[in-house]
Amino acid sequence: MSSIRYDVSLFMRLLRAIPVVAFYFACAIGIFMMLPERAREIPLESIAVLGIIGMWRYLWLITHCVRAAVYEYVVYPKMQFQASQLTDQEKYPERMFFLIPTWKEKPKVTHSMFNSVLNECATIPSNVTIFVNAGGDDEDEIFREVHAAHPATEKVELLFVRQQGGKRQGMADCLFALSQREIGKSDVVALMDGDTVLGQGILEKCLPLFGLYPKVDAITTDNISVTEGHWLYRKWYTLRFSMRHRYMKSLSLSRQLQVLTGRFSLFRAVECVKPEFISSLENDRIKHWLHGEIKFVTGDDKSTWYTLLKKGSEMLYVPDAIIYCMEDSGPTPLKMSIQKMHRWFGNMLRNNGRAITLGLGTQRPFVWWCHVDQRLSMFTSLLGPFSALWACIWLSPYYLLIYAILVLVVRTLYILILSFEGHRLSLVDIPMLLYTQWIGSIVKIYTMFHLHKQKWNSHRTDMKDGENGESIFDYMIPKLEMLLCYAALLTFVISVVGSKS
Repeated sequence: MSSIRYDVSLFMRLLRAIPVVAFYFACAIGIFMMLPERAREIPLESIAVLGIIGMWRYLWLITHCVRAAVYEYVVYPKMQFQASQLTDQEKYPERMFFLIPTWKEKPKVTHSMFNSVLNECATIPSNVTIFVNAGGDDEDEIFREVHAAHPATEKVELLFVRQQGGKRQGMADCLFALSQREIGKSDVVALMDGDTVLGQGILEKCLPLFGLYPKVDAITTDNISVTEGHWLYRKWYTLRFSMRHRYMKSLSLSRQLQVLTGRFSLFRAVECVKPEFISSLENDRIKHWLHGEIKFVTGDDKSTWYTLLKKGSEMLYVPDAIIYCMEDSGPTPLKMSIQKMHRWFGNMLRNNGRAITLGLGTQRPFVWWCHVDQRLSMFTSLLGPFSALWACIWLSPYYLLIYAILVLVVRTLYILILSFEGHRLSLVDIPMLLYTQWIGSIVKIYTMFHLHKQKWNSHRTDMKDGENGESIFDYMIPKLEMLLCYAALLTFVISVVGSKS
């Protein structure tokens, strides 16, 4: 399986981007040319403040783009060169441990996943132990069959810990079993999902960085979606991962991240077996003024990340190490995409506040501000469309057309930037981008006031929170908070844009 991010040269990606860019620029020019003369003379002073906010957002985007380029083309190559100069004993841990929780995966997915793990284990000199945390004997049997048939079977020890009480509890049980062993300073643990396929050479690229940088306690990698189902869902997922790729590179320049993805991340084993780390998986929670203690159901990757962030650990993103995420849109791709965003944003928001509270004592200033920006961006993303609609209704309908021109030009330039980072442009990228930004902001705002609602949205149908029996206050107060939030946003728009007297 080859990477679909850099499978063609930059020249070919830009060549393929020409029709897409030409189409959207032609649409923008066409709208402008059809505007009557009086539309081109409407005053824009009333939305000047929104223009300043827009400039701030675009400068922030450019900052991430520049940082991502510096990391990928200057800093990271230097890291890999230095790592290549280490001896094999310095590059690789004495022992490598994999922890693989899985629950009712399709057998073909489990076969692909486990074969990729064994293939990568065969490339390193470390002794490897794999903890399988499955939900039943039938799943265990698949692992035994693949293990017995693989050439690396003698090198890899296979252990089984039955999953009871959900993924978090199962992972904690595995780490507790690991803590009973003697753990060396160089040992590394991989925490990964049962629907993740490892890309070729991933361990050879990641493991030496632990030897090169003693302060690095965790490493995560690039994600490529391998999506079955509706083609629009596949396009949306691919675009999201392209945006994630740029953002993670930018963060890694500060040697800290905002998540250690549960799909696949590597940790120093001495950190994983600490009671606090295990407890964060087993029993992580926050206090909420209305709902009391909210125990985390999803978001184990955020819990492990936060545990390391509290102690000031360094973390790295390896941009050319790739995992493949097996996804399925299901029969309702639109509903599935919203459920995905609700779960992602819920995990983010449940941890975002406490990360901000940590301040600058344990995290880099840029990373800390990125946490603050996560809170701001859900509102700033809606200012543009809200203002355009308000100005269209109360000032002039031509404001909506002028805003459409701005959207087409700016978003086209945005997706063109992504093509430099491996993304192949498509005509549906701009609609998908607007959907991600605008609908995503609405989902974020909803989630911010419903942090207690957590639910697995895949085949893990029996792993969900107990939201039944919700009181009238628990139901109504978040709705009122959300209504007041939108009212405040609209009030700001009205005060800036104004209305006809």
